Amino acid sequence: MKKWLVGCMAAMLIVLSGCSFIPGMGGSKTDYRIGDTVTCAWFDYTVNSAQAMDTYEGYTAQEGKKLVVVDLTLKNTFPESVPMYYTDFQLYNSDGEDEDDSCFALEQYTDKQFPDEYYLAIDEEKNGVLVYEVPADYRDFGFYFLEVFEDGTEEGSDGDLFAVYFTAE
Repeated sequence: MKKWLVGCMAAMLIVLSGCSFIPGMGGSKTDYRIGDTVTCAWFDYTVNSAQAMDTYEGYTAQEGKKLVVVDLTLKNTFPESVPMYYTDFQLYNSDGEDEDDSCFALEQYTDKQFPDEYYLAIDEEKNGVLVYEVPADYRDFGFYFLEVFEDGTEEGSDGDLFAVYFTAE
């Protein structure tokens, strides 16, 4: 009986550990709001504002969708330049329970946006926007960054998940 109980507990821990980075499933996660400074392993970031709009800098959302423009400040706190990508931050419909409720930022089409790929130099601070195209009926969002550490595998190992929550109507 004791072996069975230990086996069940080990199986439960394995199953639950796979959910540690999924929104709403626990694990290492810290929640923030607009204006808060978030500190992760390599940089600090602040979501300064987030607005919903139909058109931004010449790009119009597809029918049934809207754009969410997130104004963001990044500051490198790491002793090396940090590679950054437009896919580093995901936007989730925080009312949703499905990973399909998430999206990546649009690729850069205006110089107000962060480039698709760039380096954040030592002590450098950058301000820019990320633009997301989401269903028009979404209003509450989680702006997520997941730390991923190099561990010799292609996927890396997950660190903390940081979420900035806001409403954009």
